[in-house]
Amino acid sequence: MRERTEIDISIMKKAIQQGVIKPKICRQCWTCEKYLEEGKVYCEEYAYGKLPEYIMFPKKECEKYEPLKKIDFVGCDEKLYGGILGFCVGDMLGVPVEFSSREERCTDPVKEMRAYGTYSQPFGTWSDDTSLSLCLIDAIGKDGDYKTIADNFIAYMDNGKFTPGDEMFDIGRTTQLSIEKMKLGVSPIECGMKSENDNGNGSLMRILPLAFVKEKKSVEQMSEYVKNISALTHGHIRSIIACEFYVEMAYSLYKGNGKEDAYRSAIKYITDKYSSSYPEEMQIYSRVLSEKVLECNANEIRSTGYVVDSLEASLWVFFKGNSYREVVLDAINLGGDTDTIGAIAGGLAGIYYGLSDIPTRWIQSIRKLDFIKEEIQNFEKKIKLI
Repeated sequence: MRERTEIDISIMKKAIQQGVIKPKICRQCWTCEKYLEEGKVYCEEYAYGKLPEYIMFPKKECEKYEPLKKIDFVGCDEKLYGGILGFCVGDMLGVPVEFSSREERCTDPVKEMRAYGTYSQPFGTWSDDTSLSLCLIDAIGKDGDYKTIADNFIAYMDNGKFTPGDEMFDIGRTTQLSIEKMKLGVSPIECGMKSENDNGNGSLMRILPLAFVKEKKSVEQMSEYVKNISALTHGHIRSIIACEFYVEMAYSLYKGNGKEDAYRSAIKYITDKYSSSYPEEMQIYSRVLSEKVLECNANEIRSTGYVVDSLEASLWVFFKGNSYREVVLDAINLGGDTDTIGAIAGGLAGIYYGLSDIPTRWIQSIRKLDFIKEEIQNFEKKIKLI
C-alpha cells in the first residue's frame, strides 16, 4: 500500500521550492527539541540537514524525535492514564496504515510513529476509536446519561467535536446508522443495530472507560450499563459479550491483578452469565473462553473489524508482548484494522504496564493532548464522587 500519494509528494516538493517549507525539514521536525533553526544545521542528530528522505516526505516518522512541548503527567494515576492514553497511542500508531495487509506490514513493519498514509493525516492523529471514547469520557464527567453520550456522538459526526482536527474523517457504518437514529429522536439505547451482521468492533473500541467506573456500581448495575452503552450503536448480544469481557478484564488489571488472573476473571464472568442462555455465542467465543487463542500462531489470528476477531487479536498480542511498545507494535503489524486493534490492545497494555512504560515521545505527539488530559481529569474527578 502506498503510504504517501503522488499528489501529496508533489505538493510538498512545490512548497519546498517556493520556500514555504525548508529543504529536508518536515512538520514533525519543527516540533522537535533537536531541531536547530539557525544556519544550515537543522538537526542535532542529522548534521547539515541530511535527513533521510522518508523523514523529508513523512512516509515514516523519525525514531530520534523528542517533542519540544511537553505536557506534565507527574502524579497522575499510572493505570487510569496509562489505559486511556495507551488506547489513544495505539489508535494513533495504527491510523496511517489502516487496511494494509499483513504481508505489507511484514515487509515494512511499523516501528515508530508515521504520518499521512491511509487518511493523509499528520502525525499524532487519532481516529474514531479515541473520539467516541472521549464522547463517553466527557459524558461520564458530566452526568453519564445516555442522552448526553448520544448528543456527544452527534456532535462528533456532524460538527467534528472530539476529533484531532475538528473534522471527522472516519466512522463505521453501524455507528453512523445508529447516530442517524439518535438525530431522529429515537431513545439512545434503542438506536443500536441488532442483527448478526452488525457485529463490527464499533462498541468494543469505545468501552474501555467503563472499566474505571466498575467498582462504583453493583454487578447488576454495571452489567446493565455496559450492555446499554454498547447498544447505543451495537445491540447484538455478541458485541455486548465482547464489551463485558473487555471491561471485566481491564478492571481486573486496573485493580492490580496479573495478565492470567485478569483473563480468567473475565472468562468466569462471561461463562457464568451467558453459558446457559447463549450457548451458541459461547461456541463463537470458544477460542477466547478456552484460552486456546493464546496458543495460536500469527496465521491463525485474524485482524479484521469483526468484533470476535478484534478481541482475539488484542488478547493474543497482549499476552505475546513484554512491554507496552511490544504489544501495540505487534498489534499494528498484524495489518487490517490496525487503529482499532492497536487501541484495544493498547488500552490493556497501558493499564497493565502503566503510563510510564509508554514512550514519552508517543504520548507527547498526540494531537490535542491538552484537551484529552483535561477530559481525563474531569472524568477522574467525577468517578471519585460517584
